[in-house]
Amino acid sequence: MEKSYKKILVMILCGGKGERLYPLTKDRAKPSVPFISSYRIIDFSLSNALNSGLRKIALLTQYKSLSLEKHIRQGWSIFHPESNEYIISLPAQGRFSEHWYEGTADAVFQNIYTIQQENPDTILVLSGDHVYRADYRLLLNFSLEKKAEAVVMAHTCPIEEASRFGVISIDDHQLITGFSEKPKKPAALPWSAGLSLISMGVYMFETAVLVKALINDAKNPRSTHDFGHDVIPELIKRHKTYAYTYEDYWQDIGTIDAYWQANMDFLMTKAPFQLNDPDWPIRTYRPQYPSSFITGGDINNSILGSGCRILGGRIENSILSSGVMVEDGAEIEDSIIFEGTVIKKGAKLRRTILDKQIVIPPKFSVGFDLEKDKSYFKISAGGIRVIPKAWRLE
Repeated sequence: MEKSYKKILVMILCGGKGERLYPLTKDRAKPSVPFISSYRIIDFSLSNALNSGLRKIALLTQYKSLSLEKHIRQGWSIFHPESNEYIISLPAQGRFSEHWYEGTADAVFQNIYTIQQENPDTILVLSGDHVYRADYRLLLNFSLEKKAEAVVMAHTCPIEEASRFGVISIDDHQLITGFSEKPKKPAALPWSAGLSLISMGVYMFETAVLVKALINDAKNPRSTHDFGHDVIPELIKRHKTYAYTYEDYWQDIGTIDAYWQANMDFLMTKAPFQLNDPDWPIRTYRPQYPSSFITGGDINNSILGSGCRILGGRIENSILSSGVMVEDGAEIEDSIIFEGTVIKKGAKLRRTILDKQIVIPPKFSVGFDLEKDKSYFKISAGGIRVIPKAWRLE
């Protein structure tokens, strides 16, 4: 049977703890972490699906999902029940066991009942914590052309960075011949010793092939029930599994440093992609704030959300979410500030991420004195300071 867009079920993995993004994930799931002032990380995978014409979307949720559920309800309740199109959340329901999702593959396996009820020809599995812009229709066309039973979206990266990902080996026809999850010594591409081909965590499966693979994986007592560690390496032994190479911008928001850099990427003169492209809108929920109000100050190469009050100071290469107040004399550089935070007069911030509803006191500085900052805040491997939600100086 030929694959059809009316018969594709999208399943987005949203259940990870996001421990490496702590404290931004202290009270929220990783996909609902704010991004580039106006968005949440999940908005990019959802917008890709929507813009690709896919209208049956299931979010596999788990830890601290309240913030994510609220965002979906406010910003993504766009389908009428009678349309047979939907965005739904599927937490672990205990159909097969009493445990929560115990891996990416187990999350899908625990929802085999939903798959059977929907009866799609094809299942597209996405991650809810990646930032990129991709038309999944091209992935489907590639799958049809190759008569593939499974396709993995793949991206090239420097070989020294590849050990953080699943590394793929392919033949001249893009058939996957090897797959190793987070290897200590990643394989190089045959035509470039300095590059590896890595999995983007985006998978397209023929439904029958995936269901059989998940059932076999669930029976394996040695499995970690993860797509990269277990399912894909077994799949390539028995089924025609291809790599679809994608060379545009893609960022896995796995760490504080990756999160900070991905935000900063959109402040570059040539941004990874245009957020205001009418042909590929990035949808989100926008809270009810008035327009921003600026009485003075020096603002350069920065993004301001709605409802900000800039009363002076200097803002350089930074991203401010809605409802942020900056008082006169404050200095903000290379920083990301979440909703409702106040930067008092004379305060200084550099390479800092501030969560919601924080008040930085007058003349307080962050990002200049490592030892002082260590006593207050988490500091990433790359030196980014992270201030937790509602922080106040004691």
